Amino acid sequence: MASRITKTQRESVLRMLAEGLDRYTIATSAGLTPGQVSAIAAHVKMGTYSLPSVPEATESESILEQTEKSKNMLRELHKPGTSSAAEKRVTSVLLGFDVGNNDEVFWNPDPDSGSVNPHVLVLGESGFGKTYTIACLLAELARQKIISVVFDYGQGFSVGSLPQEFVDTTHPVEIQASRDGIDINPLQIFPSDVLGPINVAQRIADTFARVYPRIGVQQHAILRDAVLDVMSDAEIRTDNARSWQRELPNFGDIHRKLLAYANNPLHPQSRLAASVASHISTLFVFNTFRPTGIKFNWREIISGDSPVLVIQLKGLEYSLERAVTELLLWNLIGYIEALGPSPIRCFIVLDEAHKLSFAQGSPVEKLLREGRKFGLGLILASQQPEDFSAVAFGNTATKIIFQVGDEKSTISRQLYRKISNAPSFVDIYQVITKLPRGCAYVVSENLGHVVRIASFSERA
Repeated sequence: MASRITKTQRESVLRMLAEGLDRYTIATSAGLTPGQVSAIAAHVKMGTYSLPSVPEATESESILEQTEKSKNMLRELHKPGTSSAAEKRVTSVLLGFDVGNNDEVFWNPDPDSGSVNPHVLVLGESGFGKTYTIACLLAELARQKIISVVFDYGQGFSVGSLPQEFVDTTHPVEIQASRDGIDINPLQIFPSDVLGPINVAQRIADTFARVYPRIGVQQHAILRDAVLDVMSDAEIRTDNARSWQRELPNFGDIHRKLLAYANNPLHPQSRLAASVASHISTLFVFNTFRPTGIKFNWREIISGDSPVLVIQLKGLEYSLERAVTELLLWNLIGYIEALGPSPIRCFIVLDEAHKLSFAQGSPVEKLLREGRKFGLGLILASQQPEDFSAVAFGNTATKIIFQVGDEKSTISRQLYRKISNAPSFVDIYQVITKLPRGCAYVVSENLGHVVRIASFSERA
């Protein structure tokens, strides 16, 4: 539950509202939730509070300079010496033991210590050790005070399914997103959104187009227009950056706007609106993003005391799992980008990669390419090699391959191109298709090792 707003916090919020900062930046600066900032802004509109006077800004200043002001404020809050999150350094993590010589094999997730990037790809058939290995890695990260956020689609990371040693070490917190909903608004405008509502509208429309492939170009356009109209109805306009801090409309208003288009016989695209409204209706029927859902604050999560957060998505319809994942990841990316570059802040675990989009412009692709810069690491896992894109293979410096079928030698050839100590891809094929349970072919720093994964008891 959010703490009570103090007089000092309220005065600080009013000052920043007068300066035109967005509510997310204000919330981070004042130590409040975006909802609390919106509540104070609502009182301003009702006349309960008044804003202090500030020098008038030009429109160009509103859009460009005020956005930069938001970024600078967050960077100042989180620069080294002012934030423990920015000072975290993660040391090498034990993976296991080379089966040939029993040497210890480590994963080095700190890109500042020589690793290309912190990302990990985990591949293998069910029952050979993927989930156990990821749990071991997260426990090691937890000992170093590095936060991990797990998107769980099959309850493999529920407290009842995980090894007791993991639970005792990490004390994971579970969020039942499918049942209880989440209190974030995907219409959030972030400091990196230099065009405000336009950036939001494009992001929402692109996300729906990836999740629902039957949405065509014209439907994409009308969906984007619906988001812009919903924002305009809330008096949030692209040409007035001061309006961007106003209280956001409800996410469900997008669907209602499309239905209004569809039911208006005079609307020139009423049939298209009806079509796109039916495509995306599932997301709004489940109403996962709602103010009555579980409070979700990335600042509290990343700087909090719970080293592992598990977001349970089981129970949602397939396309809805993808939509919720993408919108949550965009929300995280918006927050992290506002903080600026940093050492490792957090790891994101995405299991069942077939439920994700690796397409250009997707949040997963963006994290693979740019996550390192902002202190975010990815751990991607799946059973089938075709679940991963070339971008995923090319941007994960560490690969942990359990027994997997490789009929076309696709994985063997890709691994062979990354390492220097295998005679041919055929040798790799012979290994990865016959690995015993608990052993994996680990590729790191351009070398391949057959590794017996260390158990929790060995780590202790």
